[in-house]
Amino acid sequence: MELFDENAAVLSDMESRRVDLSYEREVDFSHVFQSSDSAEAFIRACLKQGLKAADTTDDLMDNFDVTVSILMMPSCDNITAAEKRLGNLAARFEGRADGWGFFSN
Repeated sequence: MELFDENAAVLSDMESRRVDLSYEREVDFSHVFQSSDSAEAFIRACLKQGLKAADTTDDLMDNFDVTVSILMMPSCDNITAAEKRLGNLAARFEGRADGWGFFSN
């Protein structure tokens, strides 16, 4: 399934559970890296672009996790565009996208 279609399905499921998607909120995009150096380089690159990024690795993880939070309308177009942009940036540091989410009402 293509990224856009996956995101459309997730958002459709949210709507069916009465999650209000009509206002801006912080959407969290997770990324996984094999080394702390790669994760830190990704965080620095995100910060240079004005993005909010943080190391969200915990002791139970085998990899290094970075979450990038972006204030946006949670639409399929916005989420897919951000996911592709951040995924491409993560790949420059040998990382990969690992999903997205947000706190719902």
